Amino acid sequence: MAREHFRKDQDAQDKAAQTSALELLKSLGAVAGVLTGLAFIYGWLYWATYYTAFGLNSLVLDLPFSVVSVSLAQVLVRDWKTETSLVKAILTLVVLAGIALTALFVHWYKHRHTGATVLPIILVLGMSIGAWWLGFHDAGLDAGCTSRLPTVAFELIQAPDKVDVPPPCLQGSGETCHLVLHINNTYRYFVAPDQEFCQAASISPGAGRMTYEISDGQIRIANIQTNIGW
Repeated sequence: MAREHFRKDQDAQDKAAQTSALELLKSLGAVAGVLTGLAFIYGWLYWATYYTAFGLNSLVLDLPFSVVSVSLAQVLVRDWKTETSLVKAILTLVVLAGIALTALFVHWYKHRHTGATVLPIILVLGMSIGAWWLGFHDAGLDAGCTSRLPTVAFELIQAPDKVDVPPPCLQGSGETCHLVLHINNTYRYFVAPDQEFCQAASISPGAGRMTYEISDGQIRIANIQTNIGW
């Protein structure tokens, strides 16, 4: 009788453990889905702000979901490697604040705290503002004298007519040009600031440069050179 009772208790404990593990997996799956959605939203907001500064419409660029969802993490790592100490400190504080708010939300939600619903709103608004500010800041940096974008030069399949104005950034033109984006069979790029201007200017000129487009069908070779590290 005691042995049968022990088996029943053991079976009950096993079922409770399985239920607990299943609930944990469901919770982790739900959290992962929410985080993926938020990562996409913040990533899209970052790139929308970034490309708008170069005169591009992010709504028609058709950026892949998978790329946008993971790009914000890569952007944070890149900025950590290339930015000034002040920007690094800001990024660190933002990340720590996000972790702290998330942990506090989990604690308050578990204990039915009345202010638990306010924390996600603060977190979403803060991350949205942060993604917008970072996109605007990075665009200004990459369009200036210390751009981290790769340089590009083109060799056309057919040379332009003498009466036509040749597009900038042709091979051998002596111009330094930066590639903003290559998508939908089109290169988007701009002419880098003049070196004499950069040496004389105390502040980087920032975004707002004229962006040019050239299709793959016009190009024989696109010579792209990335910066070391980024």
